[in-house]
Amino acid sequence: MNKRKFFSTIGIAYFMLILLMLILPVILATMIQAAVPGSLYRYPLLYWIVSLAPQYLIAMPVCVRIMRRLPAVRLYQNRLGGGGAWFSTLCIAIFIMEVGNIIGNLVNALISRLSGIEISSSVEELLSGSNLGIVFIFTVILAPILEELVFRKLLIDRVIVFGDRTAILLSALLFGLAHGNFYQFFYAFGLGYLFAYVYIRTGKIGYTISFHMVINFLGGFVSSFLLEKLNYSLWSNSETAQMMYSLYTHPGALLGLALYVILLVGLSIAGLVFFITSIRKVNLNSGEYEMPAGKTAKAVFGNAGMILFLIMTAVTFIIEIMA
Repeated sequence: MNKRKFFSTIGIAYFMLILLMLILPVILATMIQAAVPGSLYRYPLLYWIVSLAPQYLIAMPVCVRIMRRLPAVRLYQNRLGGGGAWFSTLCIAIFIMEVGNIIGNLVNALISRLSGIEISSSVEELLSGSNLGIVFIFTVILAPILEELVFRKLLIDRVIVFGDRTAILLSALLFGLAHGNFYQFFYAFGLGYLFAYVYIRTGKIGYTISFHMVINFLGGFVSSFLLEKLNYSLWSNSETAQMMYSLYTHPGALLGLALYVILLVGLSIAGLVFFITSIRKVNLNSGEYEMPAGKTAKAVFGNAGMILFLIMTAVTFIIEIMA
């Protein structure tokens, strides 16, 4: 097997995914704006479709088509271990999400301080200004299913022959970089690592899809719902007195937000405990084409396809900072 060619094909597949995710929404939005000026701002559903439909209908199928040139293996099917194991894994995922969020915010703050550029999350802006039903469909249903298929099953089924460690790290790295910003990179990388390990140990993508759905529900839908009830979108242009009045006049939403924070903190603490007690049980198996760490790094990243992918993701990070 030509290892560099193998990983170059992977790099090209995910390079095309990111490239099409960037340019197709711009082209589609330009065409719609020229035909019906202002329609993207009047119709939230149309805005979401323009933003994500090219990714799901064109970019991901192109990535899949390229990846299918590589041979895949079938993973052994195992149970995760019952409801207790599922819940403990979910808690670990929430712990990773919260730690990743903290690191991402700190990195964004540091970049803002050093560059003088105020960095805002385009994801938060999109979620906060959208219809909750649309948010639920795209972030809680569609995104977990498609992202797990592309970044876990499609990738790991092919890379697993190089060993668990390589498959897990590459899945986590590509997943994190594909998010295109520092705010999401750290928690996406951590969750990608956990989800990749779960998929390898069980061979069932349904487990990781379920975890991904719950994470997006808690982190994207519930938070958006509560913040919308508190008129959070108006806070940036409000004085402190107006913000306090908004909180005072929405006691139910304020209570819900407090309970939500307490829930996440409690689950995160449980996740830390589960993480510490389970880390000793982690078992990483070798693969048929296992290589030493140095040779693996050269094979994975020392090729044209993966270099193109890394350059493209660097461009997306810069665009997110400058936007």
